[in-house]
Amino acid sequence: MRILSISMMLIPLLLGTGMAQKTLNVSLSQDPYIIDPTANWLYDVPANMFVTLVGYDFETSTVSPAGADSWSVSDDGTTYTFHIREGWNWSDGKPVTAEDYAFAFERIVDPATAAPMAYRLYIIEGAQALNQGETTDMSTLGVKVIDSQTLEIKLVSPASWFLSSLGSIGHAIPKWTLETHGDDWTLPENVVVNGPYTLTQIEAEDLAVLEKNPSYFAADSVDIDTINLYVVKEESTALALFEDGDLDIVSVPATDLDRVKNDPMLSAEFYNGPKNIIYYYDFNVLQPPFDNVKVRQAFVAAVDKQSIVDFITKGGEVVAPTLTPPGSVGHVPASAGIGIPFDPEHAKALLAEAGYPGGEGLPPITLAFNSSETHSRIAQAVQQMWQQTLGASVELQPVEGRAYSQIAAEGAFNVWRMGWGMDYPDANNIHGELFTSEVGAPAIVRNAQYDSLVAEAAVEQDPARRLEMYTEAEKILVQDEAGVMPIYWSAENLLIKPYLKPVLSGSFNREFWKWTLEN
Repeated sequence: MRILSISMMLIPLLLGTGMAQKTLNVSLSQDPYIIDPTANWLYDVPANMFVTLVGYDFETSTVSPAGADSWSVSDDGTTYTFHIREGWNWSDGKPVTAEDYAFAFERIVDPATAAPMAYRLYIIEGAQALNQGETTDMSTLGVKVIDSQTLEIKLVSPASWFLSSLGSIGHAIPKWTLETHGDDWTLPENVVVNGPYTLTQIEAEDLAVLEKNPSYFAADSVDIDTINLYVVKEESTALALFEDGDLDIVSVPATDLDRVKNDPMLSAEFYNGPKNIIYYYDFNVLQPPFDNVKVRQAFVAAVDKQSIVDFITKGGEVVAPTLTPPGSVGHVPASAGIGIPFDPEHAKALLAEAGYPGGEGLPPITLAFNSSETHSRIAQAVQQMWQQTLGASVELQPVEGRAYSQIAAEGAFNVWRMGWGMDYPDANNIHGELFTSEVGAPAIVRNAQYDSLVAEAAVEQDPARRLEMYTEAEKILVQDEAGVMPIYWSAENLLIKPYLKPVLSGSFNREFWKWTLEN
């Protein structure tokens, strides 16, 4: 998109809204047409249009009311009963009911929807059988409408993480609009919403416009009237737009951090804070040399993670000895001493014990990453560390396209870069969804004791005991087995205009309804 296009596009928008006092201009890296929250991973646009049963308050680390204003849990932890807010309507005037939420869960587990996050609902009775095509009888799903404002969800077993996970899945959607418009139900002229904003305009692949929804149950608390989301794929382009005054908030690319921090004007608008994303490398244990645990441990011990965050990313990232980020339930503090520290001499000794003294006999190593400048620079640094410390021959392999994760997981490379943003702030989101034998990639390490600990932690109700279990699970995965190499927990580096007051929590999506603009 040309840099001048935003200013040109803004003129008719302002005229059409009567020069609305509070208009936010932001960049969007995702496809603006991805709107259905039951068929896709959740992105910024649908996150601001539809409402989940509950939310999550990252400041207090507690589940908060959203579509449901109250709920209860049975003594055995398997039945959740939600009371849906009363006196709250869809944007077309129809009341929001328990049926709207039940339909959302049914749609997610329906294999015809092909929802990528359907597995997250397998904890609900009947969900897995329905999603995997073992039955088509939707009445077997443990989601029941008790009355117009009461929804009941029955689980296969207790799940301590389940309630917080509902902050990112199970948005109510209007069944009647899908029946009327089919795949076109999300177009601006057809879409019906119950959230803070409604979609009023999409311009090809350049722009999406959100307008405040007066039917939202908390509309009076929504400060910003209009949000223009401009599709800008390159961070450097977005930064230029911010500097020209066309955007109100942008991410700062790693390559521009030094310039921004040293600029008298930009440094005053700079924000740095934590981001719930883990950056890590996976090892392929299906073939030599990483089928040998001592080799894996040696390669981890040879990586100076601190130098990566100090001299490459330089954005306030925090070295990660374990996987679960700070602020999430089950985070293991550094004081626990879990993980493999940087120790070149120990790395050499481990490699010799594995039968490769000085790297002699090591086969060539392929290190893959999905193409980006930052991923490439980190991979180059790791390549140099492994070559200098271990004598390894490492070939870097940048990979384009969406198929990267799948082909890497199946064993196409020896080592590959991965990252995971927390969909909900609980260690189960990482351990229960990425690394157990049941759900993990085919090429990663398997460990029965780890599997057992993760399964037990998922149902354990005592927070202290859960932390003990996740501490032991992390030790097995990142230290004893060294099947994964955590590198760092990400940081958020932003430029924010002084008149914008965003709420920057741990949410994976931007919650614009919580943001304010000063006149």
